Amino acid sequence: MSLVVCSNKDSDGTERQEQSIYKAWSFRNSLSSAYTVPANSQVALQSCKVNIDGRMVFSRNNHRFYHYMGQKVATESPAPAGQAEFIEDTTSYPCITTLTTDAEQGKVVELSVDDFAARIQQQVRSTTYHPNAKEQFTCNVLRNASSVDFLGYQFSSKQNVSVPTFVPLTGSFEQWYRNDGIYSPTAPATFTFIGGVFKREVDGIFNAAVGICPSRPLSLTEGELKVNISTASANANASGVEWHVGLSRYINEVDSGGYYYPQFNDYGFDEPIDNDDECFMDFAVCRNRAGELVVYQDAYDPLYDVTRRYEVEYWNNPEADAMFTKAPLGRFSMDGTSFDYVKFKVDGEQVSLVINIVGTGEATLVDYSAGADKKYMFKPVNQACWCLHPVLMVGADSLGNEECTLELANFGGMNITGYDPKTINKGGWSETLELTQAGTARAFALEKGTWNQPDEGTSYAQIKTGTAPNNGVNYSFVFILEPSDVYEPTYGANARQLLGFNNSILQNPTSVVTPNGGIYSSAFTPSRVSSYAMFVKLNNFGQKVVNARTGFESKILSHLTDLETLSGRQTYEPKNLIWLDLDNPADMNVNEFDISFCYANEQYATILTGQSIVCLYFRTKPKELM
Repeated sequence: MSLVVCSNKDSDGTERQEQSIYKAWSFRNSLSSAYTVPANSQVALQSCKVNIDGRMVFSRNNHRFYHYMGQKVATESPAPAGQAEFIEDTTSYPCITTLTTDAEQGKVVELSVDDFAARIQQQVRSTTYHPNAKEQFTCNVLRNASSVDFLGYQFSSKQNVSVPTFVPLTGSFEQWYRNDGIYSPTAPATFTFIGGVFKREVDGIFNAAVGICPSRPLSLTEGELKVNISTASANANASGVEWHVGLSRYINEVDSGGYYYPQFNDYGFDEPIDNDDECFMDFAVCRNRAGELVVYQDAYDPLYDVTRRYEVEYWNNPEADAMFTKAPLGRFSMDGTSFDYVKFKVDGEQVSLVINIVGTGEATLVDYSAGADKKYMFKPVNQACWCLHPVLMVGADSLGNEECTLELANFGGMNITGYDPKTINKGGWSETLELTQAGTARAFALEKGTWNQPDEGTSYAQIKTGTAPNNGVNYSFVFILEPSDVYEPTYGANARQLLGFNNSILQNPTSVVTPNGGIYSSAFTPSRVSSYAMFVKLNNFGQKVVNARTGFESKILSHLTDLETLSGRQTYEPKNLIWLDLDNPADMNVNEFDISFCYANEQYATILTGQSIVCLYFRTKPKELM
């Protein structure tokens, strides 16, 4: 019998050597002269010494939670003031966050506490879709007063309440009608956008010139879209042609007819707006072919189970200017009055619309009015259309007015690093759903709320921004760490223990952060001990072991049974030696020993750091066993 001592390094410092052949979890010892293993030998683990780092170890078993931004949902009945009775009464939907990446599926992931905090921050930010909350969430390691002892994690959510002044760059508008025929990406442009001026370039009354600018989403903390309709650089209204101005979510997948409409929208619904050109917008104002001022929106029709265009009866809006509410009630004729611009403003969930009268000033068309009929005002901005972009359309007439213009004077677009509605998790919620296997069913489920049904009689109190310093949208940031009947759907949530919280729902911050945010701190110190079984391997010898978990042969030498719930410097010595045949019919000269530590799935146990020592026994197989 002989003993071989293998080690990755001389001392037990904690520095990690991940870029060498002497990692704590995988190393090789080369010999200056060959070591002879006699024929018909066996090997067994005599002992090992390892240093188990305090690291966060997770997999699909504990990697998922949800976060929610919206009106807080009551966990008691009756609901306290300011809280919704049920999540269906809100305009928001829980967003799933997974701490493992696609490349880590099926693997055990090990991270230092600081790297794990960075991972949480990264993954929550990637699934944050409200434009004023993007890039605002932070996760920090929580430590004691001496900044030494690890206590857990601290979540901090807030909003960016900036109100930008922005004119989109030349060429930044995209075609927003169809994706085939004369509207295909390779076809000649139907419009140009240069220096803020949107100019129709297509001939023919019934050829649409519609564009959307997806580069930035509108700030929902009093962001504005201002478009000139009759000025030195905009002649659409003065020319008498049809025009549309509005705000819309971006749509990545056209419908079956090739049009840019949500899959659950019925664009052919006969809403008598009397316009020649059609395009999708969540909120819009237009001059129709009869010269009338028309306001419309996209909302849910429960009778036909679709979203469709609904006209907004601004003449009945309690906040509308008196000139639009005089008898006989109905659409206002734009002939005889000089208008030079229209302006949308979004305050939280509330959308207002004004039109400017030359020489007089701004006149309100639509504004939120508490308790008013929903047909008289815009729907609330909801999670399906949090990210709103400017849409412009210019029509033509039979009199030869075919090259008319609108001018985008200002757009309050948020400057968000990497924002892109055409990429998963880089734009809005509904845009991301379109691009994933989830599809648009979740967005459609949200939009079936009574708040999105103009003909339904239940009123909804649209939420707005607060006053400084809490001048963000009056929403709560909520984290759901285990499945909840209050915040549904949150199936599969399983990260409560991993993150160190007692409650499955975090909706009462431990402290407040402005604007309109909060901080949640771990209630207990999360375990940094691996819950995964660890094994030692001898990789360059002929012992035959089957790992039934993977279904393949393995080089596992021993299961380190006593180390599974420990951390720090640990030693292991088996109570009974398990001798494994090396199947060497002749003497074998060995020049190196290749040692590694792994989990049951054969993945390296990178939770190890510092010095690792493995002591091996070799012997000739006893004659009675041959």
